[in-house]
Amino acid sequence: MLTRLLLLCFLVSNGLYAENKVQIQYLSPKAGAILVSPKTNIILRPDGKVSLPAASVSSLFDVRGAVSGVHPGRVIVSDDQHSVIFLPQHPFVSGEEVVVHLQEGLFTRRGDRVAPMTFSFTIAPARNRTERGARMPVYFLEESSLLSSNTPSPDALSRKEEWSTSQILSDTTYPLDLPYIKASTIDNPAPGRIFLSNIVFSPTQSNTPYLLILGDSGLPIFYRRAHGSAFDFKVQPDGRLTYYDGGTRKFYAMDSAYAIVDSFSCGNGYPTDLHELQLLQNGHALVMSYDSEAVDMSAIVPGGKASATVVGLIVQELDGEKNVIFQWRSWDHFQITDATHENMTGDVIDYVHGNAIELDNDGNIMISSRHLDEITKINRQTGEIMWRFGGRNNQIIFNNDTLGFSHQHAIRRLSNGNITLFDNGNFHAPPVSRAVEYQLDEQNKTATLVWEYRRTPPNYGAAMGNVQRLENGNTLIGWGSTNPSVTEVRPDGTVAYELTFEQGVYSYRAYRFPWKPYINPFGQQHPTSFTLRPNYPNPFNSGTRIRVGLPQASVVSLVVYNQLGQQIATLTDRQLHDAGEYEAEFNASKLPSGTYYYRFSAGEFSQTSKMMLVK
Repeated sequence: MLTRLLLLCFLVSNGLYAENKVQIQYLSPKAGAILVSPKTNIILRPDGKVSLPAASVSSLFDVRGAVSGVHPGRVIVSDDQHSVIFLPQHPFVSGEEVVVHLQEGLFTRRGDRVAPMTFSFTIAPARNRTERGARMPVYFLEESSLLSSNTPSPDALSRKEEWSTSQILSDTTYPLDLPYIKASTIDNPAPGRIFLSNIVFSPTQSNTPYLLILGDSGLPIFYRRAHGSAFDFKVQPDGRLTYYDGGTRKFYAMDSAYAIVDSFSCGNGYPTDLHELQLLQNGHALVMSYDSEAVDMSAIVPGGKASATVVGLIVQELDGEKNVIFQWRSWDHFQITDATHENMTGDVIDYVHGNAIELDNDGNIMISSRHLDEITKINRQTGEIMWRFGGRNNQIIFNNDTLGFSHQHAIRRLSNGNITLFDNGNFHAPPVSRAVEYQLDEQNKTATLVWEYRRTPPNYGAAMGNVQRLENGNTLIGWGSTNPSVTEVRPDGTVAYELTFEQGVYSYRAYRFPWKPYINPFGQQHPTSFTLRPNYPNPFNSGTRIRVGLPQASVVSLVVYNQLGQQIATLTDRQLHDAGEYEAEFNASKLPSGTYYYRFSAGEFSQTSKMMLVK
């Protein structure tokens, strides 16, 4: 009798006696999915937290590829205990069908048995990676040249982060290649600092990418030179600063002392897209990827290419251990022909072009898809679409906005339940950009325009841009690919702040965040005369710095010559709009030892000094 009682307790405690069965609530890859990454994991999420049976965990999954055969792997549970993840030991084979059997033995923590199941998916066919790289613009941006001139090879960046220029300002010295930024309006703006980074569209225009935290005057209180064009520099809810570096092609997180403490990139073999990183309060992260695949478009539209490259969107949630625990793919939910203005007969079709992820107030996800002209809400528990707003598949009625939105950016949910976005307006007639706020009734599927802002005269930023509602009720607008770069407006539409880069320089997004105060121990005194200071160090090996002082705005030239009077390098030749101390870095790593001269010219002032390179 005692033996039977002990056996019954054992069965109940391990869920083996449970009568209730639960089905899988979320599955990745989806049953029947195609174009799946060879490096995919397999995710199962029942309704409820799960408990792995230690004794039988190795036999819980039977995974077989039609070509590759049986796949051994590890089985883990996500850190929130909701998802079971199978990590194959080896990638699958391109083009093969994979069959997955979930065996008996998986239970929820409340004792419910997870019903066994079988499903299959198909791996994407092999691609010619060299051909794809030659045909595809980097990151499939309209601004395909953004990363071209300032992006080192990935091999040169495989070591730990190294910064040639990084400074928390303690005096008034700025690099000579720092972009000029002018605050044209300062009228009692909201408290906080401006966070942004500088990029250019033209590959012929020089641009040194910087992460910048600016005071209202437009002068930086912090700057850091990035390896490649930098994007989405912002403060996350946990207080860390994050940004995307185009040189290393991943996101980084910094602490309040600007030390890099973490990095984030997509899993399952997908590259990391630059548009968005959202860190969640539970320690998870939301990221996205652009997935280019070969598609026979001749079977979809008349005149389509038989071997077109079509770019899909991947959205992932990473847990605290960087495991992919949720994955949503446009291939499973959108039709390629949903794109509103893409050429379906072209060689390359970027049919989604996701540019924002937003964790909604109810815990689900909203995404902005520029080339669909659509905001989509996704159930974070099941992966299914909840509603589609805008575009060809619009399910929400615009009550009082005849324009709608076109090629938008930066979907955000406000605490009052409304949503804001940046309407780039590419296909408005005429094109015009604006910040908009909608009251969204999800039950009755209506959207009411409750606020908008357009500049006078109208402003048009064809790409990029964002809208941020500030704590005092003001709205910060990053205009993307146009100037002014940033405008802060009050609810009544009056301008509290405006900031502009020099011609041809722009910012992907701009934000205002409360940030620690800056106190300059050296004061804000400017030079009283033009000054050329001795380079340091001198003599030097490979690298040295040259500092100049300007009492007023001037056109500045700083040129290096050899002993024969031949020009070796132009460190700067540009208009500097602010008085102050500036510094340039001279890299002589490829020059022979010897004596060199540097000449500083500003207006009618000119002075030459000597320096010694010793290797």
